[in-house]
Formats: sequence, structure tokens, C-alpha cells
Amino acid sequence: MQLAIEKSLSTSLRECTSAAHTDAEQSPFMSLLLEGKLSREAAAAYTGQLWFIYSALEQGVRAVSQRPFMSLITDVRLERLESLEHDLVELLGASWRDELQAYPGTVEYVHRLNRLAAAEDDLGLIAHHYVRYLGDLAGGQVIARILNRSYGIGEQGLSFYDFSGIGKIKPYRDDYRSRLDALELNGRQVAHLIAEANRAFALNQGAFRDLAEHYVPASKL
Repeated sequence: MQLAIEKSLSTSLRECTSAAHTDAEQSPFMSLLLEGKLSREAAAAYTGQLWFIYSALEQGVRAVSQRPFMSLITDVRLERLESLEHDLVELLGASWRDELQAYPGTVEYVHRLNRLAAAEDDLGLIAHHYVRYLGDLAGGQVIARILNRSYGIGEQGLSFYDFSGIGKIKPYRDDYRSRLDALELNGRQVAHLIAEANRAFALNQGAFRDLAEHYVPASKL
């Protein structure tokens, strides 16, 4: 992978993952969910799959939080697990854990995160951290408005998208990118980070495919 030397890491990451990002964003499940054409049950199922993903992501990030690269990126204020659990009580009821099942694509995603943590691969986990949290801070805010407007999900079921604890979102995103750019990486490390970010988008897309099988009409697949 050839990267222009003059580009910052954050710019290279954005440009080199743009195609994978678009593919995930335009998957049938996400497209129809954001068009308001699915159901509240589909939105709840999406939230449930996120719970499995963030359980593994946040456990992995904490496990390597003191390693040189991750220590510059991690921020406990971003953690979403408690918010997701709050939302699932609202969306599925107090017994949500008994109802929740991880789909195969989500299981694959979780296994990948667990492998990175076991290998103490903080750069690999940074790639997933970047894909998930920076997405939550951008498109996630749009998703929250659509879930409220199209599916009648109120604030009590949308706390996952509430990042008021970090202050204004744009300055935080800018600071996050600055912290990425401050990482002193060689070419091999940059390539690994970008490859893993693309894998993260692909794993998200796998989770979306499973959700589509359950909630998208066959004619739309």
C-alpha cells in the first residue's frame, strides 16, 4: 500500500477506508433502517448486536490501555456499554439478556476483537476504536434522529448516541484526529492500522448482512 508521505495518518485512514465505509453504509439493512422502512424491532436488534461488539471492544481496549499507542488514544468517556444496556432495557425490557442472541457476523467480529486483545495488538484495536467511535460521533448522531423520528424511540432508548460527556463533538473529533496524527508509526505499522480499519468496516457489514436476513424483505436484498 503506497501512502503519500505528506498526508497525515488521519487523512490516510479516511481516504484508504472510504470505499469500505461506503459499502457498509449502503448495505441493505442500514439503508432501509435509515430510510425509516424497517421496524422498531429491527432497530432494537441492531442495538443488541452493538452490545456484543462494544462488550468485546471496550474489554480489549482496557486490556491494552497502557500500551504506548493505545494510551494516547483511549478515553473512558467514549465507552458505550452502560448506555447500550440502558437502551436495551427500554427497547426489549428488563429481561433483554435472555432474548439477545449474537448473529454469526457479530460473533466473527467479537472473535476478531478478542484475538487482537489477546495478542496485545493495540494498533489493531485502535483501528476498530477509530471506526466505531468516530462513526458514532458523526453518522451516529444522524442515526439517533432517524430512530427517534421514524421508529418512535425516545431519549431513554437512545443514550448510546449521547456523547454529552465529552463536550462539543466537532472539537473532540478534531482532537481525536490530532492524537492519531501524533502516533509515531513506521510504514508497516501504518499499513497494518489501515488494513485493520478496512477489516472493521467489513466486519460491520457482516453484522448488517445477518440483520438483513432477519428484518429486510427478501425482495430488498
